[in-house]
Amino acid sequence: MKTLFLVNARSGANRRRDLTALIRETWEHEHEILACGSKEELDDVIHSAATGGVRIIYAVGGDGTVHEVAKRLVNTDLVLGILPTGSGNGLARHLGVPIEPLASLRACGDLRIETIDTATVNGTPFVNAMGVGFDAWVADAFADAGTRGLRTYVRAGLRGLARYQAEEYELTIDGEMVRRSAIVIAVANASQYGNNARIAPLASVQDGLLDVTLIERASLLRMPMLLARLFAGSLHRARGVTMFRGRTITITRSSSGSAHLDGEPLTMPESLTIAIVPRSLKVIVPRAARTI
Repeated sequence: MKTLFLVNARSGANRRRDLTALIRETWEHEHEILACGSKEELDDVIHSAATGGVRIIYAVGGDGTVHEVAKRLVNTDLVLGILPTGSGNGLARHLGVPIEPLASLRACGDLRIETIDTATVNGTPFVNAMGVGFDAWVADAFADAGTRGLRTYVRAGLRGLARYQAEEYELTIDGEMVRRSAIVIAVANASQYGNNARIAPLASVQDGLLDVTLIERASLLRMPMLLARLFAGSLHRARGVTMFRGRTITITRSSSGSAHLDGEPLTMPESLTIAIVPRSLKVIVPRAARTI
């Protein structure tokens, strides 16, 4: 199948690597390679590629690149491929795609295609996870930090943790309403933010459900334990953490504010309606990938 590689050369630790040469040397199928330009250009680029017989669109970059490409492929016959070169690579890790570029290309060369769920928030698509609260605040600070990587993300979080206040939320899941005070509400299609930080360890992208993780205010003494569980894949067992599942989730807060979609920060209104879109995106996964 003909493949278009959209390369974000500014992404992550691989930005000094000649990914174009690596793709040409490794990918055995018919392909084209283009620099990933502005978001505004992607609609025309993808439409032109599809008209020209391209079947697979590879996002070569980090979570932001994957988000922008993937949301344009939802409910189409085009297939998403991921060559993860970012600092987090959340969806790629969930799907079992190797992070090292050469290993990634080789692992996905058999062109195993799976169809996965996506989701929308107030009509805007996302593929991995969205959230409000402290993680959205950190995503905003991380975007402004100037440098990428896990260390930058952790530093941004530690700077804000002591002064960040829990907010009151009204949460409705498939018609059942609860009110809670929380520092984080994450709505996940896949299991992790990236860097193996698994915000929804039990999530599947093929079960037709969204996993909601609600984290109550935790003392500074308890935060190291929460972080340890986040990276160990056992956050769902932590005290002060509640997990829900549903198809339609509404989050209501006192005012508009920060949110993130697939790690990309933005401002959204006080009422957010998140809905699963079952089996709506075709993706390339490694032949040896576990259950996704």
